[in-house]
Amino acid sequence: MKKPDSELMKNISVGNESSFTEAFDSYYSGLCYYSDKFIHDLDESRSLVQQVFVDLWINRNKLVIQQSLKAYLFKAVRNSSLDYLKHRIVENKYLKETTYEPAVFDSDLIEEAELNARINSAIEELPEKCREIFVLCRFEELRYGEIAQRLGISIKTVEMQMGIALKKLRTKLTDNQHIQVLLYFFSKKS
Repeated sequence: MKKPDSELMKNISVGNESSFTEAFDSYYSGLCYYSDKFIHDLDESRSLVQQVFVDLWINRNKLVIQQSLKAYLFKAVRNSSLDYLKHRIVENKYLKETTYEPAVFDSDLIEEAELNARINSAIEELPEKCREIFVLCRFEELRYGEIAQRLGISIKTVEMQMGIALKKLRTKLTDNQHIQVLLYFFSKKS
């Protein structure tokens, strides 16, 4: 039996993964089709919806949802879809003004999408505390000292957990190019 939206959001805000999974399972398909009505690309719609859920999880303890979770998700997907369309318009204008080799450009997009999928999968496999510290550093762009203060732990613990995270991610992402990209994005000192 599906929990009410208010209960799901309350549980999600305190890190309850089963409530997050329930929300994902309940709304994912409908949100994908809703996004597809705007952008007419089901694969890209799936990606946008997944990002909305990633953002929901990352920002779960900061979000104040005035309406229902369902309304929030549909509004977030609508906004993401419209942003995607705006970006495509700018991109298309730029591409018309420059020399363009479709095979190279499409290949880069595919590589980037594959890299993002591999990184997200590897992040999800990190131990809970390690993942939390990594997400604070990577997605919220906090410095080690800020993370230590927020979590009430030492900077050395943050450094150690980031070291563990990067080591585990390196083993998951063995391709040299992917490691270089990963290190570029994730190297951050206190």
